[in-house]
Amino acid sequence: MCQPMLARWLAVSSALFALTVSAQTRPGEYRSALEGYQPYSENKTVPWKEANDTVGKVGGWRAYAKEAAEGQGPQGHTGHAGHAAPAASAPKPAASQAKP
Repeated sequence: MCQPMLARWLAVSSALFALTVSAQTRPGEYRSALEGYQPYSENKTVPWKEANDTVGKVGGWRAYAKEAAEGQGPQGHTGHAGHAAPAASAPKPAASQAKP
């Protein structure tokens, strides 16, 4: 029982060692931790009146509801196709199981 665990530990530890060695840079080579840093930039805000007008032009909340119903949601959500509809009439509990 102990030998398989030891073998797994050795395999994992040697793989981790190989990763750390390959991740290190060559001596004398400098790589900044901030390489590729992009400063924060604030998104352009839209006045609420303009946003409301845009939603009105699109068709209001009903247009968004229609997109969602047709599976054209923002993240490709296709509705609830994987769910089964509940049975139309569920069996009623027997009289002896009914709560008083």
